[in-house]
Amino acid sequence: MKISVCMIVKDEEKQLPRSLASIPIEYETIVLDTGSKDRSVEVAKQFGTRIFSYTWNNHFAEARNYCASYATGEYILFIDADEELPQDCFVRLQQFVQQFPNSTGSVTINNVLQDGIKHHRMIRFYPNRPEYKFHGVVHEQVYCGTQPALFEDTGLQISHYGYSEEIYKEKDKANRYLPMYLSHLEQYPNDGYMRYQLGKLYYSTGKYIEAEQQLRLGLNINEVSALYFPVMVVMLGYTLKEQGKFKEAVMLLKQYAPVYPQFPDMPFLLGLLAMDTGEIGVIETHFKMAIEIGETAKYSSVAGVGSYKAAYNLGVYYEVIGELNKGLDYYRYSSDLGYEEAASRLLILRNTSS
Repeated sequence: MKISVCMIVKDEEKQLPRSLASIPIEYETIVLDTGSKDRSVEVAKQFGTRIFSYTWNNHFAEARNYCASYATGEYILFIDADEELPQDCFVRLQQFVQQFPNSTGSVTINNVLQDGIKHHRMIRFYPNRPEYKFHGVVHEQVYCGTQPALFEDTGLQISHYGYSEEIYKEKDKANRYLPMYLSHLEQYPNDGYMRYQLGKLYYSTGKYIEAEQQLRLGLNINEVSALYFPVMVVMLGYTLKEQGKFKEAVMLLKQYAPVYPQFPDMPFLLGLLAMDTGEIGVIETHFKMAIEIGETAKYSSVAGVGSYKAAYNLGVYYEVIGELNKGLDYYRYSSDLGYEEAASRLLILRNTSS
């Protein structure tokens, strides 16, 4: 079984070494350069990749499909220059192909952020056959023929560093993506997924009014069964929270939480909103529910909302209402899972009591 790793790059000399070094040596690696002015091509050559040039036309799917046309492997795995494959990549994909030889595969992208990790699923692995193509100007998706491809989970966890504040600003991603989103939505105004992406982009730049507008438009399209939809609901909840529209956010989440009972981000955000509004009586219920659900790979979720972050907030809650022993238990639980804020709070409380 031969796998081709495909990658589109432009001015990624700082990110490429980490990404290329993570690719198993058994794989073919294809780099499509779209006009780099830095040392990206030179760096790629050092790793023995096959390098091709492409004139950028503001269409990610066309670029991905062009890159894939050079792949000689039986399967194709797409990664970005600011991503890193795990050490178990070779074994996991080998096992996946043995179990699902004709299926596309989703991977979990772990976005490394300033305040933690947020993960989401994407289809990145598929058979190298002509019926499989990317569609979409930006945030493109894999199609099989005329329909989005059905997929199984590969179990592969890919680290993504492109959303860290330093890299995001350096690459000016917000301004680069905005015109592509707007252009796409002019042509396809009922694309709920792209409404979500545009709303997320506005949110990331602090434009909460614009974010709310786009997310509500996406909500009205009502693709309740789509993977992006519950994540969009939570994003709208945070957007309303940032604007002080707490009651609207609570009503929204209470409407959709029963529809997605395995999504910990919803009760977690309800817990945060209860803390904001001083509804002491429901804080405990919401955060305990988040912990009961636990962490999930089914949806795009913020790491910790089903474990250490919810536990930390319960620690705060119990400390505030005077049940310090319970608070300490939850701080310890959170700290044992590696949450530094909980460890710091424990240290302060120990020093205070000694």
